[in-house]
Amino acid sequence: MKKEELNKIISNDQQKLLNAKLRALGISDKSITNGINEPNEWIPTGVFEIDCLLGKNMAIPTGTLVEFAGQSQSGKTWLAYKFIAECQKRGKRCAFFNIENSYYPARAEALGVDIETLTVVENIASAEKYGELCIFMIEENLYDIVVIDSIGAMQPQDEANKSLEQVQTLGMHARFIKRFTKELMSKTSATDTIVILINQFYMGAGIMPGTMSKTATGGAAMDYFTHIRLWINRINGAAGKIVKKDSEGKDIVIGGKSKVEVMKSRYGGQGNVGEFKIMFTEDDVTNPVDEFLYKAKSKGFEYIKEVRKKFIYTCTDTAEILESKDPYEFIKLLMTHPAPEKRTRGDESKTVFEYFCGRLKVSGKALEDLVKAVEQGPLVFEDPSDLEDDFED
Repeated sequence: MKKEELNKIISNDQQKLLNAKLRALGISDKSITNGINEPNEWIPTGVFEIDCLLGKNMAIPTGTLVEFAGQSQSGKTWLAYKFIAECQKRGKRCAFFNIENSYYPARAEALGVDIETLTVVENIASAEKYGELCIFMIEENLYDIVVIDSIGAMQPQDEANKSLEQVQTLGMHARFIKRFTKELMSKTSATDTIVILINQFYMGAGIMPGTMSKTATGGAAMDYFTHIRLWINRINGAAGKIVKKDSEGKDIVIGGKSKVEVMKSRYGGQGNVGEFKIMFTEDDVTNPVDEFLYKAKSKGFEYIKEVRKKFIYTCTDTAEILESKDPYEFIKLLMTHPAPEKRTRGDESKTVFEYFCGRLKVSGKALEDLVKAVEQGPLVFEDPSDLEDDFED
C-alpha cells in the first residue's frame, strides 16, 4: 500500500472518531475547521481615515468584538452612527443599546442611518438585564451589528440597590464587564455578529505613588477579550477646528478633529495613529477630494506628500515637481501631467491622476464623484445660519 493511501485511511478514521466524540458531547461539527478560516465579510467604518489604519483590508471583519474608547465629545457615538449606516447599506440588521441616553435620531439620520429599521434598546433597570438581552440577541442571530453605548453606564443591580450613603463595592463594575466580554467573545465568533462597545476614559492611580494614568473602564478584560480597540482623543484648540469662510469672508467653524490610535488589532494595523474630521453640518458627507488625497498619502510609496499644508508630487521620470496648497488645483495638475513610464503590465493610464486611481482602486461611481467634485471646486457657505449645532458625540 502506498504511503498516500495509508495516510488517507488514517485521516478518515481520525475524522470518524472525532465526529463520534463531538456527537457525544453535543458539539456541532462546525466548531472544528481547517486553518483557512477567513472572516465571511469585511465592513468599512464609513470614515476613510480610520479605515486606512485597520490593515490591508481597511475594514472590520464580521464576528468580532470592537471597542471605541475615548474622551467626552471625541466622536465615539458619531463613529458608531457612521458604521451603522455602512452596515445598513449592506442589508445588515442593527441594534443600538441607548444606555446613557446618547441616541439622537436627527443626528443619526443626518449621518446616513435608516432610523426606521434601527432597533433602539433603552430604559432597562440593570446591567445584568442589558447583558442578558444582548447575549440573547447574538445567540439567536437576531442582529448582525450590536452597538452598546456605553458599557461605562451599565450599572450592576447590587450597586443600584444601594443608597448614596452606602459604600459601593470596589471593583463590582469591572467584574461584571469581565464576565460580559468573555461571553461576547465566544458568541460573536459563533454567529458572525459585530459588537461595538463604546467606552470612556478615566484617570486612575499610576504605577508610582502620586501619579495618575489614563485607562478605560472595565479593567484588563477590555484588553484581553476584544479583537479591535480604537482609542479616540479630541484635538483641542485651533488645530482641532475646521473653518470655512462664508459669503462675507468671515471664518465659521463647521467641524472638528479627533485623533485615533489602534491600541489592539488581531488583523493588522496595531499601533497606527491618524486623525479624522467630524463635520457639524447636517449633510455630513465624505469629500471625495479629501478621501483621494488621504489614501494617496497613507500608502507611503511614490505617491503624494504633504509638507506644511502643501501637496507635493515628484515625477519619477523627469524629477519635475507638482505642488499646490489648494487640493482641487493640485488634482487638476495631476490630471494634465503624463503618467510615469514605469507601470504595471496592463496599466494604460495616460495621466498621473489615472495612474493613482488605478493603484488606489478608485473606479466606477467613486471616480465619477471625485471628478465631479474637482470640477465643482470647494463648497462655500452662503449663510452661517444654515449650519447646524455642533453634535460631536
